[in-house]
Amino acid sequence: MKAIAGWVLLAILLVGCQNEDIVSQSEETNAVTQDSQIKNLTAKTVAGNVPSHDPGTIVKSGVNYYVFTTGDNIPMTYSRDLVNWTWGTSVFTSTPGWITSYVPGFTKTFWAPDVAWFNNRWNMYYSCSTFGSARSAIGLVTAPSISQSAGTKWTDRGVVVSSNSASDVNAIDASILVDGSNVYMAYGSWHAGIGVVQINPSTGKPTGTRTVVAGGNGASWEAPCLIKEGSYYYMFVNRGTCCNGVNSTYYIVVGRSTSPFGPFTDKNGLSLKSGGGTTVLASQGNYIGPGHLSRITGTQKGAVHYYNKADNGNPKMEIVYFTWSGGWPTLSY
Repeated sequence: MKAIAGWVLLAILLVGCQNEDIVSQSEETNAVTQDSQIKNLTAKTVAGNVPSHDPGTIVKSGVNYYVFTTGDNIPMTYSRDLVNWTWGTSVFTSTPGWITSYVPGFTKTFWAPDVAWFNNRWNMYYSCSTFGSARSAIGLVTAPSISQSAGTKWTDRGVVVSSNSASDVNAIDASILVDGSNVYMAYGSWHAGIGVVQINPSTGKPTGTRTVVAGGNGASWEAPCLIKEGSYYYMFVNRGTCCNGVNSTYYIVVGRSTSPFGPFTDKNGLSLKSGGGTTVLASQGNYIGPGHLSRITGTQKGAVHYYNKADNGNPKMEIVYFTWSGGWPTLSY
């Protein structure tokens, strides 16, 4: 299950002074131009040595792209070109007071944030837990814009979902899908599997009950990514284990459905609730244990973290590309 080695956390804390960019206050679309696919598995698209674990959906606000990751107070990096990334301002300066009643022993290390634009604001969902525990919660903060130069005012909206036993869907690893006027959240890690719940766009909180769509019985399913392409919904999920550097065994599988609530089946028709899942990305070259997929809205680009074999297994972010054939995706660097 989720754990971040000490050297990762130390790296995340090394946030220096940053040069500020002039950022428009109006929100732009997330569309970006498709680049050529990167075929050389020893040359990374993303430059530099900024650590990245559990990157959320890359979003664009003003002139910059932003990505938020696991770490103390939710670290942020920003870029104009999706290649060169600079440390920005973390989300929190102090931990929201409601968290400790849901997750005793929680400190300031937040996991796996995800960001989506709806209800005329940015909505960030983040995870609070402790290693190996099913006592977890997903919280929500919102902001009218994201700006490194002008500052971003995040408003705490409290708890979204919580869990307190291994018989429930573990309340971490949110993935938000905005589908027209509908919003859905997939989440979960090991324990009872992966759940999907509809979100009220006005509140950012669940409406109705969650449905288990993958995994269960303590199997290694976590970090879902729910997207829509054409008439299908696709559920990408991590199998294996993370957080062990070059010994990490993460790989990504997918299933599809005509409903965001499933049933999701793989290419062979096997349900993701019965161990199905078509592998779309696994370790190759220096890219060990790729995981925590997201897609940049309106594009065929996304992001994963991986453990860099050429850099002692340190976690990095990389851009990936979605391609489609016969209604099924493949992922490539």
